[in-house]
Amino acid sequence: MLTTTTVVMSDPLTAGKSAVKRGDYSIAFRAFSPLANEGNAEAQAYLGNLYEQGFGVLQDRKVALTWYEKAGRAGNAQGQHNAGVFHFEGRGVEKNYPAAYEWFLRATDSDYPPSEYMLGLMYHQGHGVAVNFERARLWFLKAAKQGYANAQFMYAYMIQSGEGEKSDPPKAMVWALVSEKNGKSDAVAITVPASMTMTELEISTAERIANECYQSNYQNCPE
Repeated sequence: MLTTTTVVMSDPLTAGKSAVKRGDYSIAFRAFSPLANEGNAEAQAYLGNLYEQGFGVLQDRKVALTWYEKAGRAGNAQGQHNAGVFHFEGRGVEKNYPAAYEWFLRATDSDYPPSEYMLGLMYHQGHGVAVNFERARLWFLKAAKQGYANAQFMYAYMIQSGEGEKSDPPKAMVWALVSEKNGKSDAVAITVPASMTMTELEISTAERIANECYQSNYQNCPE
């Protein structure tokens, strides 16, 4: 017990993370709070999540946003992304797409795929920015090549739909299959219509390329 206590006292950040994994959120809150108040960005992001979820503390999304923004200003990508989501969806604050855009953009400095995906979504749907399919595709592709399934799906969707460039069913099939390997069960919404315009050889080729893309950690993927 003495050894365990010494470790907890000397490394509260690790202790807090372990407590979160165990579901001991009150302990996590006590571990993260002093660090967050001292300016530890990672602890601030974790503390924001506890307030967001109401784990170990009364749920308060306004306070959660405050901690995410503090973490974000200190360069923490998770804090930047979560602050962006709060502004994008209006959690604890009124919807503010320009603010969301700025927070997501900050997170992309750390090559943070969820934020790259959100920027793609904003350009695709015109949230706070003019619709720009070219930029949407660029952001989706960047996140897709880091293994982010939602971005892989949306990139495939844009290719299949011909948004930004001429429709390319074989390439759309590749990325849809890759997204499926990463858990996107609704990829059939792309693979089925794409396959209807493809030959058996094109389908088998797309399946081979998708496997190569996935197994190469997205280094050998069509763009």
